[in-house]
Amino acid sequence: MRMMNFANRNFKEMLRDPILCFMCAGFPLIMLIMFAVINHFTNNTMSVFQLTSLIPGLMVFSFCFTMLMMCLLVSKDRSSAFLIRLYSSPMKSHDFVGGYVATGAIIGLLQEVVCIVGGWVLSLIISEDYFSFGRAVLLAIIMLPMLFMNVFAGILLGTAANDKAAPGISSIFISASGILGGAWMPLDTMGGFEKFCRFLPFYPATYLGRIVTGANHSVTNYMTMAAEAYKFDDIAKWSVPTILIYLVLIIVLCLIAFQRKKKI
Repeated sequence: MRMMNFANRNFKEMLRDPILCFMCAGFPLIMLIMFAVINHFTNNTMSVFQLTSLIPGLMVFSFCFTMLMMCLLVSKDRSSAFLIRLYSSPMKSHDFVGGYVATGAIIGLLQEVVCIVGGWVLSLIISEDYFSFGRAVLLAIIMLPMLFMNVFAGILLGTAANDKAAPGISSIFISASGILGGAWMPLDTMGGFEKFCRFLPFYPATYLGRIVTGANHSVTNYMTMAAEAYKFDDIAKWSVPTILIYLVLIIVLCLIAFQRKKKI
């Protein structure tokens, strides 16, 4: 009960900042429309901008804004001494962390809905193929590890850094997610750079998502315009443990950092 009351407070606190709310839901939707329109008026020659390919990458990108919101929330609570006052309450460390995680998870799930529903509406407008409802549900589920990784990362940054430094650090992850996650870059045609991105969590999550949606790889032969569909190959098999390793590592670091700050 204490955890849920704390999560409810956190959610209301986030809603008080309309700019952040827009960045979490509105900005990814604007990016979706912009790149989909570009692809439509280039006769669908950019596979990475097709909705089945764009939606998974956009989800990975949008989760970084959830990380930013969590980072700002935790750092502000620390700077205002709100957490210090709560430390004298019966709440335990898991109540604090759980309350923050529950809030971030709700925001992230809303982002998934915005991306999937927004993409579906856009597919009707521009008459582009879209994935089924079953694939949409599976996509939302398979993206959960990436969502929770960003939520815990936001709590970690908010705990370790002050309210002035934390947003700047978060912006680095937002930029990295867009570039290294392949959301709107054809990493599958970049050779060694793609191999480097496989060791980070962003691209593997996008890759798995594109398998679910039935997306196609980028076109390499513009004479035939043939494109191979994403499939559960060796890259995908290594993507699963890569994401899970980062998830577990960040959760552990988050819990350690929060516990240490509580003792200070």
